[in-house]
Amino acid sequence: VLVNPEIDYDFATNPAVKINGKDVLMFGSNSYLGLSNDPRLKEAAKAAIDKYGTSCSGSRFLNGTLDIHVELEEKLAKFVGKEDAVTYSTGMQVNLGVVSCLSTRGSYVLLDSLDHASIIDGSRLGFGKVLKFKHNDVRHLEKRLKQCEPDSFKLIVIDGIYSMEGDIAPLHEICDLCDKYNASVMVDDAHSLGVLGRNGRGTADYFGETDRVDLIMGTFSKSFGSLGGFIAGDKDVLNVIRHSSRSLIFSASMPPANIASVSKA
Repeated sequence: VLVNPEIDYDFATNPAVKINGKDVLMFGSNSYLGLSNDPRLKEAAKAAIDKYGTSCSGSRFLNGTLDIHVELEEKLAKFVGKEDAVTYSTGMQVNLGVVSCLSTRGSYVLLDSLDHASIIDGSRLGFGKVLKFKHNDVRHLEKRLKQCEPDSFKLIVIDGIYSMEGDIAPLHEICDLCDKYNASVMVDDAHSLGVLGRNGRGTADYFGETDRVDLIMGTFSKSFGSLGGFIAGDKDVLNVIRHSSRSLIFSASMPPANIASVSKA
C-alpha cells in the first residue's frame, strides 16, 4: 500500500486506528495480543539497547550470541514443551533454514497445498523430493506417504493455523499417520502462538500432541509484538539445525532490543 502524505495516518498496531481523525478497524496487523505497543515491552527494549547497543553486528557463530539469546531460547523451549530452541532473525528465515537443511538427498518433504510461502521456498532449497497433499486432507496425505520409500526420512510440514483461511490443521490424524509411516512432523505456529493452547502455547498443546510433534516453529511478529522467529525440538535435532541451517549461520543474529521485548512478552 502506498502511503499518501496528505492523510493523517495512525500507524499503531491496535485493533482500531485513526485515519484523518476517524476510527477504523485495522485488519493489516498481526498484533493479536496488542503487545507491540505495550509499555513493558518498550521499556525492556530500551534497557537492552542501553546495555548491548542496537546490534550484535555478527552471526550467532561469531559475536552474535548474547546471554539474553540463550536465556530466551531456554524460555521458549520450556514454553512450548520441548528440550531446546534456537532463534532466527525472522520467521521467514526459520522455515527457509530448517526445511532446507532437513531436506537431504533421498528424503521426502510433504507439504499441505496451502502452506506458507516460506515453507514452500525452504523445500525448494533442499535436495529431498517434495510432495504436496490437498489442504487438511489426511486421506490424500496418506496416499502421498505410501509413495515414499519406507525407510526414507519423511518430513511433513504444516501450518497450525492457516492465516488466509483461519482453519486449524487436523493434528491428531496427522500424528497418527506419522506413527504409521515412520514420518516426522513440523508445525508452523506463526499464527497459533498466543492464540491456541494453554496460555497460547500453540497447536500441539491445544491438541495435547506436544510429545508427538517433532518440531515447533514460531514467530515473534504476531502475538509476541516484536520481530524474529524460532524452532524448538529435541536437542540432537536442534544441534544439527544449528550447524547446518544456512539462514542461521550466514545471517546476523536478532538485535538485543528484539530479544528483550520477546522475552518480556
